[in-house]
Amino acid sequence: MTVSPARLSAHPSGEAGQPPYAPDYGDAYHPSAGAWQQARGVFLAGNGLPQRWQGRERFVILETGFGLGNNCLATWAAWREDPHRCDRLFFISVEKHPLRPDDLKAVHAVPAAQGEDARPALAARLHAAWPPLTPGWHTLQLDSLVSADGREQSLTLLLGLGDVAGLLPGLQASVDAFYLDGFAPARNPEMWHAPMLARINRLAAADATAATWSSARVVREALTQAQFDVKKLPGDNGKWAITVARHQPRFIHPAAPGGLWPAPSRHDAIVIGAGIAGCSAADALTREGWRVTLLDANAGPAQGASGNPGGLFHTIVHGDDGIHARAHRAAALATWRRVRGWIESGALPGQASGLLRLDPKQDADGARALLERLPWLREQAAWLDRAEAQARSGLPVPSSGWWFPQAGWMSPADACRLLLDDATARRHVGGLPLLQTRWSTPVHALRAIDGGWRVLDARGQVLAEAGSVVIANAWQAQALLDTLPAERAIACLPMSAVRGQVSVLPTELAALRPLVPVAGQGYVLSLDDGRLLCGATTQHHDNETSMRQADHVHNLSQALRLGALPSDTTDQRLAELAASDQLAGRVGWRATTPDRLPLIGALPWHADRLAKRPPARAEQVRMLPRERDGHGGLYIVGGLGSRGLTWSMLAGELLAHWVCGTPCPVESELRDALDPARFLARQHRHG
Repeated sequence: MTVSPARLSAHPSGEAGQPPYAPDYGDAYHPSAGAWQQARGVFLAGNGLPQRWQGRERFVILETGFGLGNNCLATWAAWREDPHRCDRLFFISVEKHPLRPDDLKAVHAVPAAQGEDARPALAARLHAAWPPLTPGWHTLQLDSLVSADGREQSLTLLLGLGDVAGLLPGLQASVDAFYLDGFAPARNPEMWHAPMLARINRLAAADATAATWSSARVVREALTQAQFDVKKLPGDNGKWAITVARHQPRFIHPAAPGGLWPAPSRHDAIVIGAGIAGCSAADALTREGWRVTLLDANAGPAQGASGNPGGLFHTIVHGDDGIHARAHRAAALATWRRVRGWIESGALPGQASGLLRLDPKQDADGARALLERLPWLREQAAWLDRAEAQARSGLPVPSSGWWFPQAGWMSPADACRLLLDDATARRHVGGLPLLQTRWSTPVHALRAIDGGWRVLDARGQVLAEAGSVVIANAWQAQALLDTLPAERAIACLPMSAVRGQVSVLPTELAALRPLVPVAGQGYVLSLDDGRLLCGATTQHHDNETSMRQADHVHNLSQALRLGALPSDTTDQRLAELAASDQLAGRVGWRATTPDRLPLIGALPWHADRLAKRPPARAEQVRMLPRERDGHGGLYIVGGLGSRGLTWSMLAGELLAHWVCGTPCPVESELRDALDPARFLARQHRHG
């Protein structure tokens, strides 16, 4: 996928007050009578809104062209004004040519017209949330309100940047209302491509509707082919007729075992493990109105690898921009969006203003060629020569590298605390908190029961029951799954525990302090109290719990190579520093997978169970049976590895999609790449 920013120009008529014009399409962005009038008269009214979302827990709208954002803003205003609004409104929209931030501000800077009082304030919030213009889906939490009975209500914009023909086929969502918008079919035929429109029935929820200002025959025929009952109605604002439609399917295909299932009947879950993965899962599920019981064997959250004093979050750059690069970009942006406000307000120790990653194998010509081939990468990465890298970092770094502006570091333990604070503040009917935490509560076994799951302690006593269970206890997950009886056996998880040790130099020993986090062979960062954190070791099959002087020497040697220690520091001096009682550190274990991607989703059956009931097309990850039913299921968030903070927030969003049936926050390719059943599917593909 590619993204190219929109070009705007004055209307060719030269008349004052005319709407913005797109010279590439030879068309105006909206009728001269006004964008909000069209949004209300065509898209809201044509889909029976706001009446159809009233009283609903969740309502999903899909728009085929975001444009200037006026349909989103008008819908947002209508949702805020409605006392009977749905609890969670998802507004999904696709845009191949998004506006640059300054252009977006400019088009909404005009005075509000009559009936548009809410537009300036909402537009300002949209501008503040506007993402870097990189391909793929961007989840923007635009609004949060509290209902009369104390429930949290939210509006989420899932903005897809790229070609609609490239994004919609991979979208996983159940859509209640379609806004079919875009430049006129004659000007932008790709947007109205009949075969594409004919396939939107795959996304349509029960009793879904569609509306568009276009009454073109090709549009009406495509909707009919998509099994919609189509009507042409009189239009206004200069439109002779508009089209409205209601989905009337002749046959409903059953959901694939690893696809998007209907929301389960029970809306409660147990999350096992309170590291960054478990806390993010609890936060995401309570955001959907679910009741969550969070259990951890320790006396509080973030006692494992998430207990380090600091950790990095950042994207990566690959020449082919493949699955790993795209997944890391989506994850890094999700984390940056969530934690930036906390960091800037001082609530979360850290820095969200950028990170330098040294790349001695890359040269300026190669970096330039990469940015020319993938120009939108400039939104997330810039190449710095050595002098620029030294100036940006404040260290005598040894090479050039990539500057990632949507990156930084944070305290994992404080991030866990803030996630749990947010989750605890959410209420369900009656004012009771949605989250219950239970510390010093080790879970020893899982058992399936009618309508859900039960977790047991070492004596076989019931600790909790719920419709769904989320396993987020890192490398200890397999031992828990092994307690399931054979008829419920789960595929073995390809995770291994990797020991890591970090080192922390006190302020008086940290002669050089980086202005920003610096990564390369190891990493260094300045903690908020002036200490220098460096690390980390990577040691497989190593169970040593105590810190080792040799590991401190390793970390300090990496800090020296990164320029964070004086260049004349000798091996003897490194050994002295490593042996100093002033040097602190910490040991933890990371759960890693063979392909270095996390495991997020519903757990698949064990191969022995599959052999008894072989699925069709077992080589396709979405066709593999999962341990879930109409009440709930068994899920995992694990294998986050050394980039746990980078993955954390996207992991929660993606888990909520699996558990609750919310729209998927990433393309289907990325969803499949993080699916815990992917290794089983590969075995079937390769015999």
